[in-house]
Amino acid sequence: MKLARTTTVIATVVAFLLAAGAPARAEPNDDGNRAWSVRPATADGKPDKRTHYTLQGALGGKVEEHVLVTNSSKVRATFLIYGTDAFNTSTGAFDLLPAATKPTDIGSWMKFPSPTVDIDPGASVAIPFIVDVPQGATPGDHAGGVVVSLATNGSDVKLDTRVAVRLYLRIAGLLRPTLEAQKVQATYSGTANPVGKGGVDVTYTVVNTGNIRLSSHAKVYMTSTIFGTHLGSEARRDLPELLPGQRVTYTAHIDGVFPAGPIDANVDLEPYPDPAQPVGQQIATAKSSVTIWAIPWLLTLVVIAVLVGLAVLLGRRFGRPRPKDKSKDSTPKPRPTLPTATPKKRAQRDMPAMSK
Repeated sequence: MKLARTTTVIATVVAFLLAAGAPARAEPNDDGNRAWSVRPATADGKPDKRTHYTLQGALGGKVEEHVLVTNSSKVRATFLIYGTDAFNTSTGAFDLLPAATKPTDIGSWMKFPSPTVDIDPGASVAIPFIVDVPQGATPGDHAGGVVVSLATNGSDVKLDTRVAVRLYLRIAGLLRPTLEAQKVQATYSGTANPVGKGGVDVTYTVVNTGNIRLSSHAKVYMTSTIFGTHLGSEARRDLPELLPGQRVTYTAHIDGVFPAGPIDANVDLEPYPDPAQPVGQQIATAKSSVTIWAIPWLLTLVVIAVLVGLAVLLGRRFGRPRPKDKSKDSTPKPRPTLPTATPKKRAQRDMPAMSK
């Protein structure tokens, strides 16, 4: 599928037609090329300055518009014309549903006078169409496109080449312009230098949780969890427009981050609307973060080794038994035995009697 981003976009299809059992017969002036362009137009069939449709509607209302289709081929050609829904690709780009997928939103609201149109070579035709808004539609933005296709059926191959112009419709009601940064994840990669700096890889998903299409400025930066100091950041990125209900995952890499232990990977989103469709209210900044550990492992191992060595030395120093100091021996010594005194009376009886 190809989308017309400017009014000069032309799709060229070279189709080799194969008839069953016989070679193809080309018209005298038919070179086999098919080329056409699509752009918004005014009610009188003239092109205007618009590159896409930016419309306003109400529940149960109808919006009338015109699309200008130009056949640049050398022969008369038949084109298919229809509406379909839009979505964001995995990279955030604007895209439309494949031809085989039936639209369920604004694409199903577009009504054309006929599903096909025949246009003479070099001619342009302004085709009117209506966007019929149902009563049960949700307020906010609805995105889709007007598609003009040239399909060729062969015996084995079906070639379907399309050119489209974007269409945005805002339905009046409560507007909720909100973006969120979800599923923030980060990993730190250190260096062999024990005091060097490493890098952080951050992954985050931007989700449009409101009902208004929004673009945004994204800022990814690292801070210390403990002290709040700035450790590094990625240059501000301009993210493409995200449709309501859509989500896109992005990655960022930040170099020169000091391993400050616990650090925070922060994602700030500053949403803003299309200037052609302002929302009339301030849109809050979306903030999200995740905490990871950034540790200088080599330096940590060196510190641990030093501490273990000191513990071993101290253990040997204070764990040995000390020799006894004899000069300070506190063991009590036995007292010397003293002679027992003989009673005087017993000494007198043992003495012999003296003569007079």
